[in-house]
Amino acid sequence: MASAINADATTREARMNLKPFLIGVDVGGTNIRMGIVTPDGGIVKRIQYPTDASRGGLAMMESLVSRLQDFIKGEAGGIQPEIRIGIGIAGPVDMRRGILIVPPNLPDLHGFPLKAFLQERILYPIAIENDANAFTLGEGWKGAARGSLDYCGITLGTGVGGGIVVAGKILHGAGGMGGEVGHIVLNPEGPLCGCGGKGCLEVYASGNGIRGMARKAIEKGEGKGILKRSGGDLRKVTSEEVFKAAREGDETALHVFKEMGGYLGLGLVNLVNLFNPEKIVIGGKVSRAWDYFIGSAIEVVDQRAMKGQRERVEIVQGECGDDAGILGAAYTALKLE
Repeated sequence: MASAINADATTREARMNLKPFLIGVDVGGTNIRMGIVTPDGGIVKRIQYPTDASRGGLAMMESLVSRLQDFIKGEAGGIQPEIRIGIGIAGPVDMRRGILIVPPNLPDLHGFPLKAFLQERILYPIAIENDANAFTLGEGWKGAARGSLDYCGITLGTGVGGGIVVAGKILHGAGGMGGEVGHIVLNPEGPLCGCGGKGCLEVYASGNGIRGMARKAIEKGEGKGILKRSGGDLRKVTSEEVFKAAREGDETALHVFKEMGGYLGLGLVNLVNLFNPEKIVIGGKVSRAWDYFIGSAIEVVDQRAMKGQRERVEIVQGECGDDAGILGAAYTALKLE
């Protein structure tokens, strides 16, 4: 027992020697992840707990503060290192004022002054960043875009998020809300998007988009394998079930991913032509189906992107997995002035 206590003390002392002591927080729709990150991008410790928005956004934020305070206390103990905290959260963020703008998972927090709320309760420097920007920065720091100064990141999950890095800096735009890759308009007469527009990339290339395409196919009498996997209940069809059916060779599922990849490719063409990136890094839960959609996406890029930009860009899968958000959030804290 004594040796274990001594080992814990030694580990804590080593953590306290970090200059500065970085904490990255990734506030996701399903889970909240926190990690202690070294200034060179090593993750020393991680914790994760379910996101619970059932009592409302404010209660969830109070819980986040409590968890974060306990995390700091548990790791720092009585020692007071130089602590910096970075937080990545879904939805547009007014970077100048630290205010949430229509967060998709917490609609009741529209206009919520997140940075001020946190700074009143946690007396350490705090950086707030959009979660897709955090993913992008994490992949640029320690992942698939290492060494790149001009690159884009795309997260394929329930929705589609994105980040754009130009000359080594994330593109925030005039109010900090730039880089909404998921809302590139592909079809002005297309399906309604959660943003209020129609035919956005998000309605085609997200988990929700995949589910929607699969359900339409089933309603036409196709996709019997997908429906069977979902217990015969159309309402239970998810992108995960479509992915599993594709792995089993289901023709409808494979067609859905091919179609999804084609729409994703159109979005990539816009990024390639607009920003001339060295790399586009794609991550998120849906990216696990990489082999089923990336071929059709790249085919569209090859056909439609401008030749000079097309020949320059690499389209790659993210390398950091669930750690990307923690790393990117910590990176924003590292760069605090």
